[in-house]
Amino acid sequence: MVIIAAVCSLLGSARPHALPRISTRLSSHALFLLYCIAIATFVLNNSLIDIAPPSECSAPFAPVLAFGDSTTDTGNQIHTNTPFATAASPLYGMTFFHEPTGRYSDGRVMLDFLCTALKIDFLPPHLTCSSQCANENFAVAGATANNNAELQSIANVTSLTQDTLEVQLSWFKNDLQGHDLSKALLYFGEIGGNDYNYALGAMRPANEVQALLPAVVEKIQNALETILESGVKKVVVQGQFPMGCIAIYLKLLNNTQLDSNGCVSSVMEISNQHNRMLRDVIGHVQEIHPDVDIVFFDTTEAYLYILGKPSIYNFNNVRDPCYTGGLELLALANAGNTGGSPSAALPPHKINMTSCTNPENYIGWDGRTPRDGRMTMTTIL
Repeated sequence: MVIIAAVCSLLGSARPHALPRISTRLSSHALFLLYCIAIATFVLNNSLIDIAPPSECSAPFAPVLAFGDSTTDTGNQIHTNTPFATAASPLYGMTFFHEPTGRYSDGRVMLDFLCTALKIDFLPPHLTCSSQCANENFAVAGATANNNAELQSIANVTSLTQDTLEVQLSWFKNDLQGHDLSKALLYFGEIGGNDYNYALGAMRPANEVQALLPAVVEKIQNALETILESGVKKVVVQGQFPMGCIAIYLKLLNNTQLDSNGCVSSVMEISNQHNRMLRDVIGHVQEIHPDVDIVFFDTTEAYLYILGKPSIYNFNNVRDPCYTGGLELLALANAGNTGGSPSAALPPHKINMTSCTNPENYIGWDGRTPRDGRMTMTTIL
């Protein structure tokens, strides 16, 4: 797969061989595609000729670790006290695992595809490790970069998930303090999207949403520096998805201006600005740590590429979610930020819990997240 070619060649392994071309798909299928295209683009931009993926890396990473939100979570959230942890219920997980696993997808998330390419088992969620796991995933669906006091101060919103980026860092320190991490691979998944989601979903003024950007990016920078101080040398940092292209905003803000890709312009500016600022942070951190390899994973560029050529990848619906219950559950969960309360919203047992019969033809899974990790880019929470 193209992604592993990039990981091997960009993070210090042997130069990749020419390999077969990959097939495509976002829900799970789309996530895989986005993942591959983003890495291929990075390889091309860095003048690497052999962009097809190698069968394996010559130098394995140990351990492989991950942070992030629902685009990366493999089951932590469902082991917390977070309300509305819907990934514990059908129809999540239906196309690959055939049961819910705590992934906010119909199948796998992007991290799972990276693990497959590296020929390692899927990363276990931190909260299921009774003792230290060889590899570990600290990501929690719904996680924010800022804690509730900070979210309240900046945008007057509250997160339902208490396991922020700072909490994930505390788990990391507790489990791995004193360990040799010089051969580790750190996948720093998307984080900060939920900070913006809460503010946008509560219809906060644009200046309040914009005010979250420097606060989110500062949290990411601090986290990266903490991780690198522990000895990690290889890092992949995932950017934001193109938030304005996701079903929840296309429906919530359906009377606002759309860009040339048919995405909500005002929301796209948030995710684009986040990515610009994140690139600057990565450059700054790289200068301070010249012995570290940091890769920016541009999921927005990959997503927009697929959005422009959906039929090539067998997508015939790029706007609607396959599983509509996700949008109704999100409205229920966010009721407290919109002047109501979850108890006053639509009761969970009356929410439509059916899905389409052809998820492989949909880019989006639940209106917030991509289908089975293959697209890698539709997920928000």
